[in-house]
Amino acid sequence: MKKMIKIFTAAFLASCMLLSVCGCGEREGDAASVEWQLGIVQGMVDLHTEEQRQYLAGDYTAIGDYAEGKEELSRPKSLTLSWSATAEGTNISRYELAYATQEDFSDAIVCSTTQTSYDITNLYVASQYYWRVTAFCDDGKKSVSPSEVFFTEDSAPRNLYVDGITNVRDLGGWKTADGGRVKQGMIYRCGRLNKSETETPVIEITEKGIDTMLYELGVRSEIDLRMKEKHNFEAGGITSSPLGESVNYYNVELEWNKGNYLTDNLDSVKEFFSLAADESNYPFIFHCNIGTDRTGMFAFFINGLLGVSEEDLYRDYLFSNFGKIDNFRTLSNIENNYLKTVKETEGATLAEKIQNCLEAYGVPHADIEAVKKIMK
Repeated sequence: MKKMIKIFTAAFLASCMLLSVCGCGEREGDAASVEWQLGIVQGMVDLHTEEQRQYLAGDYTAIGDYAEGKEELSRPKSLTLSWSATAEGTNISRYELAYATQEDFSDAIVCSTTQTSYDITNLYVASQYYWRVTAFCDDGKKSVSPSEVFFTEDSAPRNLYVDGITNVRDLGGWKTADGGRVKQGMIYRCGRLNKSETETPVIEITEKGIDTMLYELGVRSEIDLRMKEKHNFEAGGITSSPLGESVNYYNVELEWNKGNYLTDNLDSVKEFFSLAADESNYPFIFHCNIGTDRTGMFAFFINGLLGVSEEDLYRDYLFSNFGKIDNFRTLSNIENNYLKTVKETEGATLAEKIQNCLEAYGVPHADIEAVKKIMK
């Protein structure tokens, strides 16, 4: 989680058990006197919906039992945090909820509300979080509650909610063969941010979604894999990122309607890895039209290079069916494509096959090693 703070506004209904022991919170100078009760988050927080959870726990080829790419089902489950606060001699006008992975709250996300509960999403997998609430009173004083903790389940993918976009998730969170985990919060895959096949831009991501990308996910760069002019102006006429001037925009065009996404796009594949090897571009998002096939190839390559298992790579590819991608995907979509090319390459492990394959087709060894170093 990046060291950025952003105020979000919302008012959500919620339910969460309350601590039976009260805390008075921090009081400095003329701070308000507030009696606090913070909600207990029991057990490990499950970040997935019931359908997603069942799919992830079962046979990855059974994706059709849970999603078919026809509706938006890709968003994560939210967590409700709740509290109560009683101020002495004044009224509380609003609250700020802060949650962070660092105990000193240096990477906190801060959300503003007038309610005593708030729904949060987009949490890291397998992580410990700290949270606290600040009360702002009518008399200008404030009080900070004691902090509490909760833990998220160890279950990838870290799928995300970004308003106006479908099929969004972190490449990080997956376990690797060496017992490690792909670093979270660095590379995100998603569907398009603006409508495809228009000569002038039609932005689909909402202002709320832009806030999430910039301030919650900390995105610095966007790599757009769509074609500029071919396929009826597939990239939608944009020349800069819909996220704003602070975000680098790279159009790395990949042909999609011929045969092999890898061998048909060698210059673009090399360009992508050159951008991914530059740490100043991180965190970055990359996408094609629906974030499934061309996007899926690079997700397969990067996570495969890092030692994510073949089964999890397939599971991640098929998870796109939870998004509104309009067409159902099975492994047959990639088996005779780049996957066949990789499988025919020499190597003792899938990671070795992917690296040898990419280097054989001209991706510099140094770029591959740089990506691996950044993401481990």
